[in-house]
Amino acid sequence: MNSRFSLFFMACIVFCIAGSIMFSPVAGLIPDELVVDYGQDSLQQHNTSTPIGVLVMQSGFVSDIGTEYSRAFSLAAKDVPGSHISQVIRDAGSNISVASMAWKNMSESYPDLPVIVTVASWTSNTVYPDASALGMVQVALGSALINRNNSPDHLIRFTPGVEQESPVLATYLEQFNRIVLLGGNNQYTNGYADTFEKLLPEKTRTISWYNPDDPKSTLNISEIREADPDAIVLLGFSEVPAVVRVIRDAGITAPLIGTRGVENNALAATKEAEGLIFTTPSLNRTNPFFDRYREYYHEDATFFGAEGYDAMTSLYSAVSTCGNSPDCICTWYQNQTIDGALGEVSFDNNGVASYPITFRAVRNGTFEDVTLPPSVLPDTVE
Repeated sequence: MNSRFSLFFMACIVFCIAGSIMFSPVAGLIPDELVVDYGQDSLQQHNTSTPIGVLVMQSGFVSDIGTEYSRAFSLAAKDVPGSHISQVIRDAGSNISVASMAWKNMSESYPDLPVIVTVASWTSNTVYPDASALGMVQVALGSALINRNNSPDHLIRFTPGVEQESPVLATYLEQFNRIVLLGGNNQYTNGYADTFEKLLPEKTRTISWYNPDDPKSTLNISEIREADPDAIVLLGFSEVPAVVRVIRDAGITAPLIGTRGVENNALAATKEAEGLIFTTPSLNRTNPFFDRYREYYHEDATFFGAEGYDAMTSLYSAVSTCGNSPDCICTWYQNQTIDGALGEVSFDNNGVASYPITFRAVRNGTFEDVTLPPSVLPDTVE
């Protein structure tokens, strides 16, 4: 009986451990993951490990973008074996409410984090006041709009802001006379909408909002028709393929132009999106990251993955040099130039990145680079 009981007990232990791994949010999201989320007690035992907080969207309408970022973070971890950094990942969702809860959980569980990585404008803006007050390094990704109003702070911006990229797109839009802006009601799209109203006041006919979780039911087709646009600017993300289908099914044929947020593999596969043009970083596609991403995940990485990879690999370098000193890490980025998957990324004295911006278009089920005149496409975003 004792022998049978022992076998049964051991089997239960194995089953429970396997079950915890199988149903772990991180393990389910990222196969063969190297990310480690130590508990607070374990961190005291592994005192050589520097935890880096990561708030990324694992749920909601942009969870696919969050998946790409998380995969890129994973590849970065694989490329630095033996690193003393541990990534502590929390789901920040696709809205301010979930992001706020995730940050509360993160800050309570790890009150002494030297670095927090935030993905998406709503998450970055949620975290910024606290991170700034605590002297914590905040690395902001996928965040074209950040209300940066504290000085000094330790903010590192990998994503050029609306104020940097919108003039490039506005120059391209000068050729049109009646422009309609479409987007979900969030900080990213509001920031772009406000900027375009200032840059192109006589050309912007209307701004039409929809629910990104349900664009089919909430997109106001009548409002778009009444504006009679000769160009439609899409200020969205993962929901854009659905938006495009609704527009084209309604018989609206105006050219479609997007910001960088629209780039995803589902858009390339959307036949109604043929000819859609959008801004994007001029990526260095010879970087090994892109081949490795396809090898691991069987699809092409977009700029989201490239940005995530460059951000995390540069963080490994910064922490390797600085340890857990926020001042040193922040200084490490200032006036630094990184040659990575995004291409040549240059940070200014305030830790704000800039890099070449180009246009791509949907052609025959894939994305193709678009060559535009120098007057429309400057070498770098200033």
